[in-house]
Amino acid sequence: MNKRDQLAVENFVSTGMDLETLYSCFQDFPREEIAEIYNSYQGNKQGAGDISNSMSINCS
Repeated sequence: MNKRDQLAVENFVSTGMDLETLYSCFQDFPREEIAEIYNSYQGNKQGAGDISNSMSINCS
């Protein structure tokens, strides 16, 4: 699978698509590679939970 294909799969994962749906959408790609991309994205998403996305503005 080339980089462009990997990005396409990752974009689908980012929309919340589950692994079985990915398999059916990307039948031409090896399941192992799809699972690797899926698990990598989910792992990065969970690891980012520690980061705070707050903003403080001082208007004085």
